[in-house]
Amino acid sequence: MAVLGSTLLSLCFGMLLISASSADYPDRCMSFSTVFPTTGPGIKINSNIYESNRIYTISVPVDSSTNSVVLRAMDTNNNSSIGLWQRADQYCNGSVLYQRLDTREGFFKANWQSPRFTNITVEIQAFVINVNRVAMFSSLKLENQAMITTSPSMTSMTSMTSMTSMTRPTTTRSPTTNRFPTTAKTATSTLTTTKSFANRIFLSPITDAIQILLVFLTSKLLF
Repeated sequence: MAVLGSTLLSLCFGMLLISASSADYPDRCMSFSTVFPTTGPGIKINSNIYESNRIYTISVPVDSSTNSVVLRAMDTNNNSSIGLWQRADQYCNGSVLYQRLDTREGFFKANWQSPRFTNITVEIQAFVINVNRVAMFSSLKLENQAMITTSPSMTSMTSMTSMTSMTRPTTTRSPTTNRFPTTAKTATSTLTTTKSFANRIFLSPITDAIQILLVFLTSKLLF
């Protein structure tokens, strides 16, 4: 019975050790001893504008002492890991590890696919680890597309409005009160002249006939 109890105790203890190892497994990607902010060029990305369901190419500067590269994409709103890294050598809890076999200095490239969410703030983080397990840290935030699409259009609309108002010709109109009285006076004067001329033409034969009649009556009375 003592042997059986000892065996069961050993098995339980072994199961606890396995469970502890499994719980620590996701953190093995961040197994470096010291972290320093990078003093050289930081990471680069093919587009710094965030779009959902898009594959981005991240370029990390490395040198001959670089042993591995740890990458992760974080939503800074809730500090959670997002997206999917492609062809990593090790996937951990929120980060991935890429082993580097090429010792030449240059850029290490990896592909990351963004999630379907749009209302997030993404930060790409890179840890460049050398053979002494010292990591150099650099990061890059992606800009939200919704925040930068309205500004150029508003600026363009304002510029077009200003240019239109500056180039529009100015038309000076004469007051209405000055134009119509002049026309009325001209029409009245023309009408008066026409009537006077017509009266002269109509009354001239009558006047001549009266004068002839008076001369005829005068001659009859005298002779």
